[in-house]
Amino acid sequence: MCHNTADSQGAEMSPILLLALLQGLLLGTYGSSLCGIRMQFAGGGFLQYHGGFGDDTVIIENRLDGLIVKSGYLPSTNLTLQSLPGNYIFCVHWFPALRTFILKYGVQNYSWHVMERSNENGNTFTVLSNETCPENTTMSNMSFNWIKQKNSCRFVFPHQNWNSTKFVDHEISEISQLLDKPGVATSGRVLRRWIDKTLSGVQFKGNSHHFGNGTLQASVFKLNSVDVLRSIPKKMGISVSVPKQVIEKAGSGKRLHVVTVHGTSVFKDAANSTVLGDKVIGVSVENTKVSNLCEDIMFNFEHEPVKTNLSPVCVFWNESTDGWSTFGCRTFPKENHTQCNCSHLTYFAVLMQYSSQKISEEHLVSLSVLTFVGCTISFLAALFTICWNFCTRKTHLNPTLNIHMNLLGAVLLLDFCFMSSAVLGAFDLPSVCKGSGMLLHFAQLCMFTWMGIEGFNLYRLVVKVFDSTSFATKKLAVIGWGFPALIVLVIFLVDFEYYGLYSINVDRPSSCNSRASICWLTEPIIHKVVNLGYFGIVFLFNCGMLTVMVVRVLHLMPHNRREQTQYCVTLLGLIFMLGLPWGIAFFSFGAVYLPVQYLFSILNSLQGLFIFFWYWALSQPHVKHPSRSLDSSSATPASPRSDQSTLMSDHKKLLT
Repeated sequence: MCHNTADSQGAEMSPILLLALLQGLLLGTYGSSLCGIRMQFAGGGFLQYHGGFGDDTVIIENRLDGLIVKSGYLPSTNLTLQSLPGNYIFCVHWFPALRTFILKYGVQNYSWHVMERSNENGNTFTVLSNETCPENTTMSNMSFNWIKQKNSCRFVFPHQNWNSTKFVDHEISEISQLLDKPGVATSGRVLRRWIDKTLSGVQFKGNSHHFGNGTLQASVFKLNSVDVLRSIPKKMGISVSVPKQVIEKAGSGKRLHVVTVHGTSVFKDAANSTVLGDKVIGVSVENTKVSNLCEDIMFNFEHEPVKTNLSPVCVFWNESTDGWSTFGCRTFPKENHTQCNCSHLTYFAVLMQYSSQKISEEHLVSLSVLTFVGCTISFLAALFTICWNFCTRKTHLNPTLNIHMNLLGAVLLLDFCFMSSAVLGAFDLPSVCKGSGMLLHFAQLCMFTWMGIEGFNLYRLVVKVFDSTSFATKKLAVIGWGFPALIVLVIFLVDFEYYGLYSINVDRPSSCNSRASICWLTEPIIHKVVNLGYFGIVFLFNCGMLTVMVVRVLHLMPHNRREQTQYCVTLLGLIFMLGLPWGIAFFSFGAVYLPVQYLFSILNSLQGLFIFFWYWALSQPHVKHPSRSLDSSSATPASPRSDQSTLMSDHKKLLT
């Protein structure tokens, strides 16, 4: 499959098949150029291409009635050339690094990007190289890779290798010019493989050699000493420090490749990440994978001062996921340059991300311990409360208890998913991490939804009293679990890359990784709009419901300390049932960022435990007060409230 574009109109696209003049074009490592002049007569403007003839040879025959091309590549086809007779200067360039052909035919320029090779089987044929050319069929001024060829009507090109420094330098310069042009189709993986293979095979004198001076530049070094890297040209705008362990792993007989690529056309990820300075650095050892270095390899990216709301992040290109990753890299930003320390060799860059608060390694450990311990306790407390309730109550007959148990189920699921995602974030398992991130997002949205339903239930009990027979618990269950599932499904269908590994900045000098990771949403805007926006609505509504309860407490004059304690327990329990401590997240910035993180982690990781305490406290036997005429058996959400003057009835209904 091929794609072509023309720089101007008026010429047929058929001359592009002259690219078949080059031997082994689709599988060859080295580029080739064929140029010459073809005399076209009236009625001879046809091109017949026959694919499937051999593997390593291209045959071209020029006839009065058309041009015949035979090769092992590309599908067979018949095309009509330009109808005007005359001499046509043509030049075909093949760039295997980009899988692209550039054709000049007369005054027309074309590009031809090869996507697939033909599936036709090879045929046997005989080459009659000494056959006499018919009159007026000789092609003149022919040259192949700037080597003049004898004029003839027939050319046969066997396989050749081109590994001179002159050719490689010219090839890299031509590729740089192509990369500068917008809309050039290319495969980054093909280009990277071509660079490594070319630099491994090129012959040069001395310990190093540099190629190119444009968008694509490359230097190759013989690994006999780490000092060879001092010869990296300043025009590359980088400095690299390679530890001795690289030479020990690779061996002194191999080569080190250093490549710089300007622009992002070769390194496109699904998130369209912004690369600082549009510069990517590649460091590799020929035919050797280097990773888990005890001493980091260091890069310095020179750049202009970055904006205050952005922060540089050192990343490497992960070939398995075709995206950027921070694993094994640490970032040390400066005013005019950024230092990257990484424990492996590959292609590196500095991404620009909206800056977030950086946390030290000590605080990260403390917060992690608090969160994991709190989530574990919360998980066990929620599980115990659910089991306790189902063993002692007929929950299916009580809508309020159903809501409480569903909320605890959401808390239980969130605790489990959070701990699982935090653990999986430390491993390189993209598919598993996406699934874990989706499940964690679903659990969080479920909890937000059930907290909103708790607020609605409080509205039903306190503000607008109506018969609970019309209170459809099953419909609320569909909303509580189905609506979050729908949101997660829509986000996944829009772009499944929205779920995956999410990282935060960590000041971690004792480790190779300067970022902590968790399986979560990878796109911050989705988190802000969906999570914060959704919770903000629930938070405001539940704050209103709590305000109503506080007003009722202020208007009620309790007779004794026991009643006062019961009212306080009710209000404290409502704070956690309604999820109001989650609102602390809105204040997580500036000087209070770290204290808020600790407070948020403690209160919300123990949410299941606090709800258990509230449930247990209100389930204890109360002293009956005749003056109150409170009968707990009748004070259930299943019956309309006849007496709205007491808060005791309200908080009993919240439990029973």
